[in-house]
Amino acid sequence: MEDFQYLWNQVKSKLQEQLAPQTYEQTFSEVKYVGKVENNIGYVIVPNDLIKKKLNHIFINNIQQLTKKISNKNISFKFVLESEIKQTQIPTYSKLSNNNLNPNYSFSSFVVGESNRFAYLTAEKVAEQPGIFVNPLYIFGGVGLGKTHLMQAIGNYIIENNPETKLVYVQANDYLHDYTKATRDNNMKAFEEKYENIDVFLIDDIQMLTEKNGTQQQFFKLFNDMSNHEKQIIITSDCAASKLNGFMDRLTSRFQMGLSVNINQPDLQQRINIIKKKLEESSNKKLDDDIILYIAESFTDNVRELEGALNRVILYADLYNTSPTLSMARDALEVLIKAKKPIDDNPNYEDALSVIANMYNITVADILGNSRLSKFVLPRHIAMYILKNHYNLKCTQIAKILNNKDHTTILNGCKKISNELETNEDLKIAIDTILKKCR
Repeated sequence: MEDFQYLWNQVKSKLQEQLAPQTYEQTFSEVKYVGKVENNIGYVIVPNDLIKKKLNHIFINNIQQLTKKISNKNISFKFVLESEIKQTQIPTYSKLSNNNLNPNYSFSSFVVGESNRFAYLTAEKVAEQPGIFVNPLYIFGGVGLGKTHLMQAIGNYIIENNPETKLVYVQANDYLHDYTKATRDNNMKAFEEKYENIDVFLIDDIQMLTEKNGTQQQFFKLFNDMSNHEKQIIITSDCAASKLNGFMDRLTSRFQMGLSVNINQPDLQQRINIIKKKLEESSNKKLDDDIILYIAESFTDNVRELEGALNRVILYADLYNTSPTLSMARDALEVLIKAKKPIDDNPNYEDALSVIANMYNITVADILGNSRLSKFVLPRHIAMYILKNHYNLKCTQIAKILNNKDHTTILNGCKKISNELETNEDLKIAIDTILKKCR
């Protein structure tokens, strides 16, 4: 538990640098120690229910982002009252995870409906019989539908039941980065050591390796070695393997030799169930059925935007210290619903805003807002740049989309990104990733 306490102290120091002194003092001054650790989650003691709500709903994204950046591991913090710790009576020790899995992604937290039932049942079987039931498992579907959740649920189940399993989860962009760095530094040994003797390999968003022939060759070798030794491979993508462009035929043919399962958009009842599940897991706020139905009917594309809408309604209620009403929900979600509507028959741009928000661990509402914090400004400028250069929208249209910002603000934002792209390789990769996910 000492590791988590040390990490929490570091996170607090970073927050103190970022936040206004009064905000930090009011919210974090009495939030000092980790009361228990369980399943790679550190439970931090808070003095009262108000601060608990603020931390779990308002500051949580920033906290988790700092946690991951400092620790380079997918661990997390939750904020609880001391009485809640005593009630659970769970041992106060754990180790930092040696894989890159999010402990919150489990089968029990995955909401099953007609859109994902086959994928879910298949994933359970793969988790129970890794390397035996089907190999590889290829999960595909649109942005924010739960592919990563289901993939990591398999990984968490395997690790829980066999802690000695050597499991690696990686996003395809990170795999690409590792290979590029190894070739640039002429140090393939380090790369090969990282990815050798793996029992279970989870690679997310394989479409990011489009046209990356050297990386594909290396992945082909890894794939063959693991397959020949009956080691489990799980892949996610935004499209079926047969639709992957810019991939070697021998690689896509191997993707198809196992089993492909798709996840579709959730229907209305499933969206309602998702909202209810999220309320059970992360909030003690009660929402009337008419509010839940309004959210479910207004946000139909994916789970991620549904969760963002729910969190925004809860945040509104917390900030105004009132019980949520349908009228308040309409006010809270007006700007998000407005952003979903295309202007002048241009292609729908909402996926771009959702992808950008997800990449930078913020919400679409943050992009549409006016906060000048650096963590919001960069993704907002990227949104301006992509809407102008990819969707060919006029500055006046973009200003309207981004909550009536002045068109000169749009021009300046686009110019900043254009100038930065001349020298910033990481920014080039980020924008390329966003555009691929929006296709």
